[in-house]
Amino acid sequence: MDKLNTNWLEFHEKSKFRLVLHLLYFFAGLMSIVTIVNFSNEHFSAMPNFIAVGMCILGLFVLYITKNYRLVGAVCSILTLGIVSGSFLFLKATHYLTPMWMIVNIMFTFFILGKKWGISILIAHFMVLFYYLINIHERNIVAVESFSGNDVTTFILEYSIVGFAIAYILNLYVRTTSFSRINLEENNQILTDQNKVISKQNSEMEVMLREIHHRVKNNLQIITSLLRLQANNMTEKDSGSYQEAIDRINAMAIIHEKMYQSGSLSKFDLEKYFKSLINSLLTNYSVDKHPQFSIEVELEDMKSKSIVPLALLMNELLLNSLKHAFRNQDYPKISIVLSRIEDEKSNQFLLEYNDNGKWIEGSTSAFGTEIIQAMTEQMEGELELTKTDLGTFYVFHLANLS
Repeated sequence: MDKLNTNWLEFHEKSKFRLVLHLLYFFAGLMSIVTIVNFSNEHFSAMPNFIAVGMCILGLFVLYITKNYRLVGAVCSILTLGIVSGSFLFLKATHYLTPMWMIVNIMFTFFILGKKWGISILIAHFMVLFYYLINIHERNIVAVESFSGNDVTTFILEYSIVGFAIAYILNLYVRTTSFSRINLEENNQILTDQNKVISKQNSEMEVMLREIHHRVKNNLQIITSLLRLQANNMTEKDSGSYQEAIDRINAMAIIHEKMYQSGSLSKFDLEKYFKSLINSLLTNYSVDKHPQFSIEVELEDMKSKSIVPLALLMNELLLNSLKHAFRNQDYPKISIVLSRIEDEKSNQFLLEYNDNGKWIEGSTSAFGTEIIQAMTEQMEGELELTKTDLGTFYVFHLANLS
């Protein structure tokens, strides 16, 4: 596509350069002939043509030295505006042909220099034309003399020159427009082909990622099954530690299950994940009084590297509450709120976790506390813990979750 864009730019630049070069050659030659033929014609002023020839020769000289067609085009456009305006204002003639030169200059300016230059030259030309029609035209018509055969021949010759110039400009315009259309169609076809390839690759990648998540989930479930088998041959105290390890592994297995089931692998529904994790823990532990849960999540997507630390953190918090907080609570409640901190300069999130139970001192394991601290640090966060008669309150300030 870059090659096509380069070809398009080169084609347009070369077309504009050729237009300036060829018109300068063309006008320099033919206007010299018109000037010589009509030099002694009393009905015809050769001065504008003579000035135009000088302008063309000067333009060719500058173009060969600088190769800057825009500079030459701008100078020629302004000088032509001056020549045409001078003809309108100072030559006593009917000016049948002068408006045609005005049109040629406007078309030339639009093609070579663009819209802003073109509109400026157009407005300047028509302001002079309107002034001529209002203040000078009638006086010129009264003073004009009859045309001779040579005058008609001169008109035909100049109209032919103008006609050729208009045809040449329009031909180049059609060619460049056609080239642009073909170039656009080729670019669109390339983009269409690339989009098909990318879509196919994305579909294949999504299928592969889903399969990976599915296999990882199955492998983690096999590990938990092996741990349960081994725990059956241990004492109740030792098997409890195995069950906690199983819960942690299961917390990660649920992640891969949700990723596999998700309609979009780029988004992870935390609220659904928290509910699945809660149901899993309630199944693994015989809880007499099921807590009432309140979950609010203001996060649509997460960084993949933050999902597992947050899952393990939440697993430990829920596990501690279910095991140690509600022995003396008739109406257990757990609240989870994850919200974005309104600060444009940072990407900070606030995780608030609290239950209305009262933990027995020394009931939580040191290892579980270490996991909570380690996962908080891994998410570049800070932890605040408050224990009151109303319950236990955790407040986490976490960074870069999404």
